[in-house]
Amino acid sequence: MNPTPTEPTNEPNVPDENVTPVTPLTPFAPETPNTQLTPEAVPIEPMTLTTPEAEQAPAASTPIVPEVPVASSDVLFPSSPQPVPLKEATPFAPPSAESVVTPAPIGSGSTFASAPTSTPELKKSNKKLVRIAAIVGGALLLAIIGALVYASIATVSAKDYQEAVTQYNKASVANSALASDVAQLTSNLGTDSDEEFKTSLTEAEKSLVELKDESAKLGELKAVRVGEGKDLYTTFDTKMATYVTYAGDIIESVKKAQPAIAVCDKVKSAPDKVTGLAALQDCSTKLTAVGDLPNAEFKAYIASIGDLYAKYAVNYQGLADLTDPFGAQYERYKTYRDGLSATTKGLSTASKDYTAAIKKHNDEVSVKDSAQALGKYLSEQQKS
Repeated sequence: MNPTPTEPTNEPNVPDENVTPVTPLTPFAPETPNTQLTPEAVPIEPMTLTTPEAEQAPAASTPIVPEVPVASSDVLFPSSPQPVPLKEATPFAPPSAESVVTPAPIGSGSTFASAPTSTPELKKSNKKLVRIAAIVGGALLLAIIGALVYASIATVSAKDYQEAVTQYNKASVANSALASDVAQLTSNLGTDSDEEFKTSLTEAEKSLVELKDESAKLGELKAVRVGEGKDLYTTFDTKMATYVTYAGDIIESVKKAQPAIAVCDKVKSAPDKVTGLAALQDCSTKLTAVGDLPNAEFKAYIASIGDLYAKYAVNYQGLADLTDPFGAQYERYKTYRDGLSATTKGLSTASKDYTAAIKKHNDEVSVKDSAQALGKYLSEQQKS
């Protein structure tokens, strides 16, 4: 007996073969503590100065270690190429009116005389008509082809959106990798060996290229070349251009400044005053010689601490040269001591100023909002 509509059957439910699976969306620029901009201590620590103790003299301030810039995860998503605009079919101008050649009148010779079957004027007219017909026919054919091509491009399927989500996720993963690599590159700046630094630098540069490639591939897909998808992608891509430039500037700036910072790291390990003074002077010289850097905040920071360490070295040497700091040379001692204290505070201020400036710049170049808007749109459209 056939089952009634209300009776259960043992037949399994067959899924619809035309349903497009939904691709999960990977969050862009995830917030993780290890990839956020968190200033680390710069490995530049002047050797603690030892001076004779005296009850009437205040102790010299302990130098504060400045901080080194660390890149942000949100600062690190070449810009994808702008979507290729659809070319409209070039309108063909209607052919200009041609004068029609009137056949010659029938002659008066014989009673049944007829017009000539072929004359130069008639041949010329026929050729013009054929040419006009060819132009009109070609224009119609191109118009039809153009309409078909436009319809094909303008129609975006759920599968197209799914493909875009997949590529978007690849770009997001590439962005996270870049953020992690740049954080690694800057976090141990000055303490890593040259070989370790080169390895970290290579990884960061490689991640930047991969991010550019994945972002460019996203821009080539149909889902982001028409309609709302195009508008959202254009906003995202504009931010991306600034974003990757900023990331590249950070990498290049760290690469150029690293040799100087590595020299400054030797200050804290100096075994005596003479070696410590030489290390301080070498540190200041190398920082000053770094010169121009593509990242403006890093450039200002390096220039500032280079000047401050030069002053620190002068005061340090002045104290080291004193033979009677708590007697006849006490006034000079106070001058040098206060000079050290002022430069120490200056180093701390330079670090705080850098942190504030870099955070502001990070917020300005962030692609997170535009990326999330694009990702949300693509994810929702693939379900339709």
